[in-house]
Amino acid sequence: MDRNKKIILLSGPTSSGKSKLALKIAQYLNGEIINADSMQIYKEVRILTSRPDIKDEKIIKHHLYGFKSVKKNYSTGLWVKNAVKNINKIITKINHYQANA
Repeated sequence: MDRNKKIILLSGPTSSGKSKLALKIAQYLNGEIINADSMQIYKEVRILTSRPDIKDEKIIKHHLYGFKSVKKNYSTGLWVKNAVKNINKIITKINHYQANA
């Protein structure tokens, strides 16, 4: 992981506006969003978890939303591996863009 890049982490209580704020920040910084909500990873619970709608997903790239079935085991350790993989992909994309700008 490139330690010179900054990662913004938003946390707070349910329904406090984190998702809307994340979308605004990502738009402003031309960034991407990586989910850290344990329920939002599941395909089958889209309505119950206030996942981003399709319109928002078209505006900003979202990662680790609705990619796992509730019928499959998943853990925090697996989430960390997936999150790091996505962070590294984003950093690689940014570095490539900056090198070609």
